[in-house]
Amino acid sequence: MALLDSSTFLAVVPAYNEAGTVAEVVRAIREKAPRFDVVVIDDGSTDETAARGAEAGASVIRLPFNVGIGGAVQTGFLYALE
Repeated sequence: MALLDSSTFLAVVPAYNEAGTVAEVVRAIREKAPRFDVVVIDDGSTDETAARGAEAGASVIRLPFNVGIGGAVQTGFLYALE
């Protein structure tokens, strides 16, 4: 378990126009996996997805246009590497 004790965990949450549910998802991750940091990848949403994710305590990356789930997840992986 030594590896787990010194590691940082990140939950990548890709989201496109999910203002109605993204905060609930972030809160559920924080409740069930409190050691995880959470990043919401706002995939070019036209609603309040980014604001709701931030209000729930996640870091948020806003993409300027929709790149699809693959691009959003890859963005999250790049964020994790940084």
